[in-house]
Amino acid sequence: MKERTKRILKITAASIIKNDAAIEGAKTAPWWIAVVMFIIGNFLPIIPIMVNASKTYGAQFISGNVYGYDQALASVSSELGKEDSHYKLEVKDHKLLAYKDGNALGDTWNEDADLTPIATYDAVTENATTRYLSVYYTDRPFGKGVYSVKQMIKSIEARKLKLGTIEEYDASSEDLSYTPSYLILYKDGVYSKIYRASTEKKQNVAASATYTGMNWKNNEDMDLIQNVLYVEGIEANLADLNYVKAVMNNWKVVFNNGYKDQKVMTFWATSGIYYGIYLGLGIFMGLMMFLLTRGKNNPNRNLNMWITCKIAAWITFSPAVLAMAVAFFWSAAAGIGFIVLMGLRTMWLAMRQLNPIQQQQ
Repeated sequence: MKERTKRILKITAASIIKNDAAIEGAKTAPWWIAVVMFIIGNFLPIIPIMVNASKTYGAQFISGNVYGYDQALASVSSELGKEDSHYKLEVKDHKLLAYKDGNALGDTWNEDADLTPIATYDAVTENATTRYLSVYYTDRPFGKGVYSVKQMIKSIEARKLKLGTIEEYDASSEDLSYTPSYLILYKDGVYSKIYRASTEKKQNVAASATYTGMNWKNNEDMDLIQNVLYVEGIEANLADLNYVKAVMNNWKVVFNNGYKDQKVMTFWATSGIYYGIYLGLGIFMGLMMFLLTRGKNNPNRNLNMWITCKIAAWITFSPAVLAMAVAFFWSAAAGIGFIVLMGLRTMWLAMRQLNPIQQQQ
């Protein structure tokens, strides 16, 4: 191995923790080493973000406390699946089509007819009746506008019931109110939100919700309700917790399939956005070092913008490794960790190696 190669390797290894080595490498080593370190260093903190994005799934909103949502969803599915039910929901050609008494539903949302649930689940006790779930069907588009699913969601969430009943809530009264959980099955996708309808506090605070962007493209053509109700080897019995759990698992498959396309888009979009931010951060740190060395008495005035950007590239690796390690143990730090650590490393270098007062001592 050539002496120059050994020297560059030594400087590269030392630059992980030594600022002097990073500055020397930026000045004397080939430019392409800085570029490689810049690309790899900014990519490492993206890895935990990519891992977290790959672990998301459509049914994640029902992975914790579901506040009776499982029993409610199984019950309304059973109600819609009865032979004498007026409704039929059919997935066909990546769309969900609904029929009532054999007639296709649709084009009725201009009169807000789809704000009437096609099924509900009410839990009745000795002293109270609570609506746990309302199911809606619509062929509205999801996006913006008066006649959109987003607007439909606002209308549904604005409807509150009097606590302990299924009566409309009167805001002028002193009664407490609650918001039932709901499931919107629309032509191009599905959206659901779970509320704490079983507690006396925080009645109108949602516990969890599905991701937006869920569609029917990855679900096979099927009779939706019969598909979720069919459980091999278990008799259909809503009093059987195993059957309820199995029906929920069938719904989870539907939700997971519905999120597949959005998951891929979110994976690449999130990763790309953060990678772009980190690349911009490196250039910004190089600019900061350039500006900090512009003082009249600063002995580093000879450092041009190209050199300071290369210095920023050389010091990227150690903050990147630390940020990656921290993010795997603390997912909340996945996005911001590298920014903080890179800022600290840059300030440390600027205060110690590029500060004229420090150099004169």
